[in-house]
Amino acid sequence: MKRHKLLNKTLRYYIGFGLLMALLIEPVFYLLIKKFQLHEIDEYLYLQLENIKEKSIKTLKISEIPDWNRFNSANTIFPVTEQTDALVFKTESVFNEVEQKYEPYRVIYAPIEIECEKFNLAIQMSIVESQKILQSSVLLQLLLFVCLIAGMVIITRVIHQQLFKPFYRTLLLIEHFNIRQFALPQFTATDIIEFNQLNLALQNLMDDNLQAYKIQKEFTENASHELQTPLAVFRSKLDMLLQQPILTEEQSDIIQTLHETISRLVRMINNLLLLAKMDNKQIPDSSQTLNVNEILIKSLSLLAGQAEASNIIIDIHSDDADISIYTNQQLFECLINNLLTNAVRHNTSDGKIYITLTTDTLTVKNTGSDQPLDTKLLFRRFGRMNTATKGSGLGLAIVRQICLLYHWKIIYSFEDGMHCFKVTFHSE
Repeated sequence: MKRHKLLNKTLRYYIGFGLLMALLIEPVFYLLIKKFQLHEIDEYLYLQLENIKEKSIKTLKISEIPDWNRFNSANTIFPVTEQTDALVFKTESVFNEVEQKYEPYRVIYAPIEIECEKFNLAIQMSIVESQKILQSSVLLQLLLFVCLIAGMVIITRVIHQQLFKPFYRTLLLIEHFNIRQFALPQFTATDIIEFNQLNLALQNLMDDNLQAYKIQKEFTENASHELQTPLAVFRSKLDMLLQQPILTEEQSDIIQTLHETISRLVRMINNLLLLAKMDNKQIPDSSQTLNVNEILIKSLSLLAGQAEASNIIIDIHSDDADISIYTNQQLFECLINNLLTNAVRHNTSDGKIYITLTTDTLTVKNTGSDQPLDTKLLFRRFGRMNTATKGSGLGLAIVRQICLLYHWKIIYSFEDGMHCFKVTFHSE
């Protein structure tokens, strides 16, 4: 969706309204002025007609008509072609012998009697000048509209720059606000009530978020210590028990099960803490240039035993051996590990995994269930697709959160019976 500045969008409405008014008013103005002018000209022609009837027609003889027409170039008497007693006003193009061109004239046709015979009298008047005046008036009004719109645009821009200075100051402070610095921005008071209300609302909102961030940060730090320490002690005690020679086989199995459960619980807590840190933006900015191929091979080596146990074939294709990315090493390794672990864990016996690496994308395809996964649950926390496999249901949620953190894009698709996860490192 194309975005516009508030001022430009407002000015577009102003300009559109002005143009609409010009399109509506100019034709109406032209027609009204033209009608008014013709009405005035018709009245003048009618007075001329009455004057001619009073002074000339009464004493004029039929034999004098040609001479009368010759000496009155604007007035013409001619025989009746159509019997009518009504006055007729017309606008006609008449050839002007002086200018040697056709010009518009207003003509009145009136029935008259000369020596008891009926004739028509035509009185004409040039309306060239009146049309020029009319056109000049319309152009002048159009120019006035343009000047008004231009003036309104300029004044609005000037007023906007002055009135919205507090808003832009507030916006600048918000853009530079960093919740990890535990410092609230100080908004400047203005004489505009709405901006003061906005500043107050933002101040309260940011203060609440800062307090919530502090509480969550403290909880994350405390949980990292208070939960992992007793679990580590518990795991070490289980290791000591396993080393006891007096254990029966049944007791050893129970302790081994507890050991696996503790390991799973530790992984789940670590994943939850990692998600909490990413949610609260507590990940330290320790980005560096990483070789993606090396990290990929390292992660595959850790899963090689599990893949071999299920007879899973892994095929890797890379455009270049030195593909690199600038990011946090811990998070990127976590993303790779979770994607590969998901491909191995949810695969089938004698399955396949295809890994394709380019400069901008990482694609992991794997065999598995013959149905596409539910995308509504796929990246949700604890949204496990298969309860038969072991896992916390946090792996893909962590992958998605890492992608969101770095503005990457992850897409799931089901193609040719294979589940495909594609990560685009430089999102469009």
